[in-house]
Amino acid sequence: MPNLLRSFITCRRGNFAMLTALAMPLMLMAMGGVVNYSVAFSAQTRLQSAADSASLGGARELYLANTRPEILQSTIESMVAMSLGDEAKGVVTNVSFGTPTTDTAAKAEVLTEVTVELSMDLQPAFPVPGIDETIRTISALATARVSGGGRICMIALAATGNKSVDMSGDGKIIADTCAVYSNSVAKNGVSVMQAAKLSSELTCSAGGFAGPEANYAPLPLTDCPGVKDPLVSRPYEAPAHCDDEKLTIKDTNRNLFPGIYCGGVKLTDNANVVLLPGTYTFWDGALKVEKGARLTGEDVSLVFVGDKAGLEIKNDTEIALSAAKTGVMAGILIYADRDAAKARKFKIESRNARKMVGTIYVPNDKLTIGGDKDGDGQCDPDPITGLVEGLLGCDAEVGQYSEWTAIVAKEVEVTSGVKLVLNTDYEGSTVPVPAGVGPVGRNIALSR
Repeated sequence: MPNLLRSFITCRRGNFAMLTALAMPLMLMAMGGVVNYSVAFSAQTRLQSAADSASLGGARELYLANTRPEILQSTIESMVAMSLGDEAKGVVTNVSFGTPTTDTAAKAEVLTEVTVELSMDLQPAFPVPGIDETIRTISALATARVSGGGRICMIALAATGNKSVDMSGDGKIIADTCAVYSNSVAKNGVSVMQAAKLSSELTCSAGGFAGPEANYAPLPLTDCPGVKDPLVSRPYEAPAHCDDEKLTIKDTNRNLFPGIYCGGVKLTDNANVVLLPGTYTFWDGALKVEKGARLTGEDVSLVFVGDKAGLEIKNDTEIALSAAKTGVMAGILIYADRDAAKARKFKIESRNARKMVGTIYVPNDKLTIGGDKDGDGQCDPDPITGLVEGLLGCDAEVGQYSEWTAIVAKEVEVTSGVKLVLNTDYEGSTVPVPAGVGPVGRNIALSR
């Protein structure tokens, strides 16, 4: 009996199960905490990435725009939404502007910093009292800073090829307060021939230039570093349905509503069309304005998507357009997607397009202004129909009455008879200036 009692007292069998049972709640709490922290870390990483991207994107706007803070705020919020997708619904976005020595836009004459702070409430996967509170709210902070100065109002993005900026006849570009850039490394990346004239604050070619010295004021700088596509990160909403198809408007007055237009839109026979404020997407079809038609609109953006998209504005037309003031397309008058499989036609021949306020952005396409390549004073025949429009002459005026106009294209061609004016009255315009034009910062980087 004493031996049995002693054996019972010293027996340890079953202790592990008992200890495990006692420790299980603590183990589950620890495992839940690990899972919660893992989820929080992943969410915080995504939040930080979105804050970094948004602050850099906002800084690019200041880089070439110094746009108004209240408008830039909505652009940054759109960038955050694009980065986070559905997760953005629970995110609070705070944006502030300033300089390294001031913390508010009101105190800063020229803004050089964008700070983006994102925060969101996180629902724990496994509730753990006392621990969840420490990760209930996650946040991310990023500040991007720009430095330098200058203005750019035209960029020809093509890195190779002759005549990425091509002027002929007696065509004129007047850009006395801003810079014209060509990224082409070709010896004649900028070509101003015959009696054409390129007048700018600065013309900068990654390669060389061709044409008489008298055609330039001042002579271009050569071997300049290329300028990156400043709007490459600007999002646009891809179309998913058609609001109207193969629309033709002629010999009438009509208001047009924002929407998605498929298969082409033609304004002809003295049609007078007013675009109501908003975004007009032309999907796999061209917008054609011809035969005395008039197209006007304030606070609008024209978006061209698909291989068959394009723009053809004939000589005997009148155009008066001003870009969107808010939203993703703020400051962009014409936007062509970068995904087309082939080059498309973007052509402005109008003898009266004196008001085109905003940025014309066709990064993978040539923008042709004018229609008199042979310099005979008459518009050249349409290569398809053989018809000639503008029989009284092929003069074209673009941008003369615009507060500002900017061009970012793969190539830019200006033909005989054209007077293209690129103004830079940013302060006098209600249309914000997007990245790519305006006061230029030479460097953009995250400072925290």
